[in-house]
Amino acid sequence: MNKRDLAKKLSYRFADIEKEDLEYIVDLFFEIIKKELKKGNRVEFRDFGVFTLKKSKGIMFYNPKNKQNYYIKGKYRILFKPGKELKQRLNTPFLASLDLGTQTFRFCIGKVVNGDVNFLMRERENVRLGEGLSREGIISSEAFKRGLECLKMFKEKLSRYEVKNYKAIGTEVFRKARNAEEFIDKVRKETGFEISIISPEEEASLTLKGISFGLEELGININKFVIADVGGGSTEIICVENNKKKWWKSIELGAVVLKELFNLRYPLNSKLMQSLKDYIRKILSSIPVDNSQELVITGGTASLLGALDLKLKDYVPEKLHGHGVTKDRLEKLIKKLANFDLERLRRVKGMEEGREDIALPGLLIYSEIMEHFKKDSLVINEYGILEGTLLSLIEGYNNLPKL
Repeated sequence: MNKRDLAKKLSYRFADIEKEDLEYIVDLFFEIIKKELKKGNRVEFRDFGVFTLKKSKGIMFYNPKNKQNYYIKGKYRILFKPGKELKQRLNTPFLASLDLGTQTFRFCIGKVVNGDVNFLMRERENVRLGEGLSREGIISSEAFKRGLECLKMFKEKLSRYEVKNYKAIGTEVFRKARNAEEFIDKVRKETGFEISIISPEEEASLTLKGISFGLEELGININKFVIADVGGGSTEIICVENNKKKWWKSIELGAVVLKELFNLRYPLNSKLMQSLKDYIRKILSSIPVDNSQELVITGGTASLLGALDLKLKDYVPEKLHGHGVTKDRLEKLIKKLANFDLERLRRVKGMEEGREDIALPGLLIYSEIMEHFKKDSLVINEYGILEGTLLSLIEGYNNLPKL
């Protein structure tokens, strides 16, 4: 990471400060350190570490080519001694969680230092393991290969960070595919990963755990709210009251499933759009309508909605976390996307590669969920089942599988 990268990272956390001002602050910060060290002063950041300047001794050097002796004068070099907290952070092992879904495979790594959980890295790949699942009932050979290659890549990255302890979960695609166990066995033999297929109830609990952490980070305290996670193969809806599940539902309605069920080809005409809405409403009709204060959404489709609304060039969780989207803005976005063919959808600002053909079905589901719960807005929470899985792994640290 260079100074410009650091300024960019800071801009995610301090959106009100101009990028040029942040770059100036970073430059000034390092300039002050440099000046103080030149004066012979030590620069200390409590718990982080101490910078000092040390001069090495001069040495005599013999050049065998011309048989001449030379004197090389001592040079100054900067020494850094890490503080107690930084040492603890560096020496604390990484933990990892993997969320293997119908559309996307994701992993995150984190650490626990002094009781505080730090999520340090997240990565995702649009594997689409469940492509064709609704028709064939199995993981196709092409999807099988994509999933396996992705997990091999994940294994390499986790090894790079010396991750030993992890928790990998499989959701809807693993619950439905007849050859799921075959895939799991192959993954075990070729990567060492042990995948646990979780139930819809476990999925809801892990999602709530991650959501609660995310709301706490935002400083939001809501007594009663509804969580919606629109995945590729299913949608989880949870009603939360006083920080506990009041009820939860898992429905077979996902972005990939909807796209394949209707055999969507873009652009979509108004008649097909209405047909999609009618079908979604029919599925949602079994969901209780609860008088909640807020609708909180999480997962890949939620992140995509936020990225499209903000027109983000890159995936920036700091900008998406806590971002609110109104019903009007969502409807305008849906109307816009419906008129584009696939090539044009790929070029939409904020579109994630590999999701262009399932973006609209996912947004339609969220639109109808808003309608169902009579909400004019929703809030995006970048913490969910992936982070909840890591939190649960931390709680059961002594019983973890090892890579």
